[in-house]
Amino acid sequence: MSLKHLSFRDLQYILAVAEMGSVSRAAEASHISQPALSERIKRIESILDTTLFRRTGTKTTPTDQGQLLIEHARTILDQVNEVDELLAHEVSLLSKTLRLGIIATLGPYLMPLLLPVLRDQHPALELILHEGLTEALMDQLKQGELDAVIAAAPLMRKGVRTYDLFQELFVLAMPKGHRLEKKAKIHARDLNGSEMVLLEDGHCLSGQALNVCPAKQRKQNKRLHAMSLETLKQMVATGAGYTLLPELSLPQTDPFSNLISYKKLADKKPFGRDIVLATMANESRRADFAVLSETIRNVVPESYLVS
Repeated sequence: MSLKHLSFRDLQYILAVAEMGSVSRAAEASHISQPALSERIKRIESILDTTLFRRTGTKTTPTDQGQLLIEHARTILDQVNEVDELLAHEVSLLSKTLRLGIIATLGPYLMPLLLPVLRDQHPALELILHEGLTEALMDQLKQGELDAVIAAAPLMRKGVRTYDLFQELFVLAMPKGHRLEKKAKIHARDLNGSEMVLLEDGHCLSGQALNVCPAKQRKQNKRLHAMSLETLKQMVATGAGYTLLPELSLPQTDPFSNLISYKKLADKKPFGRDIVLATMANESRRADFAVLSETIRNVVPESYLVS
């Protein structure tokens, strides 16, 4: 049994289950869903080729091998915490002003997840947000008006460093009763640009969504364009056509639930966008941006992270 393939987060999950004696309570304390935590524990057991916990009724207890790992995990994490405390006295990361740009199709959905965590973990951080289109934000970054930009890759700019954050898949949003809704599985080949409604020109998401359609079916787009994803949903609800939406923008409570149907594409190759944090390559605040990147990865659903 080797720990070299496990992350600190893996060790934290194992300790949480051991201390709570329950996967459900550990999941709640770790701010993760119970199915996701159960699957994570199974993956860890598979990596280590051993069983870590016995599950009897509602109680979860460590096996002998599990107890051995727990003891080592507790030692390792205690040592990490000690180092963190020492470093905190030397440098306080994310404690200055940060001018952060974020693309308009992501800001309203990512920031509600990120801001509470930043305020809790980095109360000294003064965050100044700028929302806009990719090209304009990247120009501001190059000109020194922004410190960093959260956008969709690729960003073809010289002198820019990027930190991988997560992958956001596209979901098809169509009017209720649309012919595609009746299909058990919908593939990219079923989509036609002539039936799509998109964001206005300048949003990179428009090109990314249209490119999911087969090349011969991208022409003759309706040219019905929206200013925002929320307006785009309203256009779909009116029956104007269908569109592809990034996962984070899907509503938890949908006012159009009786008007819009959402379905994932069944293609083996996932269609979506890779979200990155962009900074200038010679930026002196690399430690800050490494912390910010990790914080962002921690607040999005684990299924968005690319291993």
